[in-house]
Amino acid sequence: MRSSLKFEIRESRKRKTMEIRIDRGGELVLYTPGFCLQKIEDFVREKKFWIYTKLAEKEILQQPIRKREFVDGEGFLYLGRSHRLRIADAEPDKLPLRLHQGWFVLDSKQLPHARECFVEWYTDHGMPWIKKRIRDLKNRIGVRPKSITVKDLGAKWGHCTPDGKLCFHWRTILLPPNIIEYVIVHEMTHLLYPNHDEAFWLRVGWVVPDFSGRKQWLAENGILADM
Repeated sequence: MRSSLKFEIRESRKRKTMEIRIDRGGELVLYTPGFCLQKIEDFVREKKFWIYTKLAEKEILQQPIRKREFVDGEGFLYLGRSHRLRIADAEPDKLPLRLHQGWFVLDSKQLPHARECFVEWYTDHGMPWIKKRIRDLKNRIGVRPKSITVKDLGAKWGHCTPDGKLCFHWRTILLPPNIIEYVIVHEMTHLLYPNHDEAFWLRVGWVVPDFSGRKQWLAENGILADM
């Protein structure tokens, strides 16, 4: 994390508001309609948390991440904990992949489809876990989603549709429970406030007072929750 922030300032009279962007090299560019040092300092101070979060995300995304191998002893995450993999011959009436006594057990015949087995397992186990937490939170937040799905959302952890449906990435269930809760609260709050405005963050903070720490953890460590 950087101890100080340095900006390239680009002034344009055509602009009406200030904006901060991070270019491909990680350099900060501040676009402003006019140069007023005090206003710029106030704007940067207000956006400091967002800036550091985005810089952390960019630094981590640029680091090489070791892909997990589907071999005996490899660790796979579930609810923030790593469970080692054991590959074994299938037993009668057993699923292709199961969590047994702290170990993931994969049917040896399913090795060519190991990733698909994990994605299916995470999806199947993520849905009831997330649904239960939403039931626990719905009265506190004051919302009730029309539907809940767990699927691959690409780079997003969650998504709230304009018609009140919530979607969560299957990778969410790999995260620690308190981080999953932040993702859930974030998306549920979007049912009330579509944008990340002050009212949105006030409601998130009312439900999860330490949300900024959880948000920071997700920005710095979320990329590790994958296969």
